[in-house]
Amino acid sequence: MSQKRRRAAIRRVVIMTAIFATLGVGVSIALIAAGGGFESSSPNIFNPPTEADIWKVGDHIQDGMTLEYVLTSKGESNSLESARVLMNFDQVGENWNVRFTIANGTDQPTVDHTLIMSKELTREGQLDESFRPYFEHIRSSILAVRDMEYGESPKYLVVGAPWNTIFVGSSSVTVRVTNEEHVSTPAGEFDSFVLSYKLADETSKIWVVRDMPLPVKAEVYDAEDNLLYQYQLTNASGVASAATGNSL
Repeated sequence: MSQKRRRAAIRRVVIMTAIFATLGVGVSIALIAAGGGFESSSPNIFNPPTEADIWKVGDHIQDGMTLEYVLTSKGESNSLESARVLMNFDQVGENWNVRFTIANGTDQPTVDHTLIMSKELTREGQLDESFRPYFEHIRSSILAVRDMEYGESPKYLVVGAPWNTIFVGSSSVTVRVTNEEHVSTPAGEFDSFVLSYKLADETSKIWVVRDMPLPVKAEVYDAEDNLLYQYQLTNASGVASAATGNSL
């Protein structure tokens, strides 16, 4: 960015911040609306994103909630093929005891392991080495949205909102909300926001639902158009009311 454009952008941010401060709206929201990477005309001075539009991983988990996914995840040393991944959440103080039950779509035996995880679904404490190969696939797929970061911006469920920056060689790609979509999964039908990006020819997509603690579906490719992982929610219990069509 040239110095002239940079100075103009700074002036816009200062003006917008002053206006939003006068209106009593948070400065961070003003900064986002004034040039935080949105690719849509909808977040602007007259229609800015609000705190109600912010999505946080792990929000809306309730004690006793169960989420079940079918997951295929490719790795260099091992893979999960159409694996059934069941996560049951039991509250322990400020953390969750998360019981993982994983049945790989191969002849491998079912794996059952419990981890202590924070409210933001980060792992607390040690990881049993026997469970590591399984957990790494879950961490880099179903939980991958947890590690998305676009500067210090919140994750807004607004079309055009940036969520992450992926660096590929000397270039970078922005992961952003590209559209809203009514998506169907075995667990039900959801009104979702679609995160998408392209590293090559294939488009990677992740479907996020406002009142769900994790995405309900994903299909993600690498820079050579090889499938990295895909998953979808197959069953859920203890969920407030996120799905339409099927009762959770």
